[in-house]
Amino acid sequence: MTAQPMPQGCKGNLACLTAERRPVQCIELGFTLLDLLIVVVILGILGGILIPQYHGMISEARLNEASGELVAGLQYAGNLAVRYQRPFGLQANVAGNWFRVFDKQYKTDPTPHHDSVPPVDTNGVVLNPVDKKWYAKDYDTMETYEGVRITSVPAGNEICFYPDGHCSSSDETFILAYGGDQRTITVNGTTGQISVQ
Repeated sequence: MTAQPMPQGCKGNLACLTAERRPVQCIELGFTLLDLLIVVVILGILGGILIPQYHGMISEARLNEASGELVAGLQYAGNLAVRYQRPFGLQANVAGNWFRVFDKQYKTDPTPHHDSVPPVDTNGVVLNPVDKKWYAKDYDTMETYEGVRITSVPAGNEICFYPDGHCSSSDETFILAYGGDQRTITVNGTTGQISVQ
């Protein structure tokens, strides 16, 4: 069998086949326009299904994270009350969309007491042990929680924890919302236990 020369139209993207007593045939390799259109349609369908689910997951994650931030503040106030054997609390503001953890002993005092234990800033705001800043969180200025709203707080806009761990004679509730979802944070008045729904 002798090698036949490559036909004039056969280049890098073509495969040339030979057979005895047959002329050389060139077959093109690659994708046709129809192949590409099918892939584009499939990707469009998958995108239409997955993108709304992705946005839902982002929304839920943002709301859960913001709820966790508020729960951490409540737990910290409760822990401080037990540790230092005096009342500490969390004040929240629906209109301002913020909350802060405070030492009730200095709550009405506009003077910082950085030398007290624990150190407090104006109006008794305590130091956050995690980021070493005063424990005041504003959901409107925190990019991570953009769009999250505090929609309901206990009467008086605050909750106080006492040295034995309780916070009041009845349960106290905070509600956070983002989009169409919401999280209800309940503090058991007798035990100080916090639950999120």
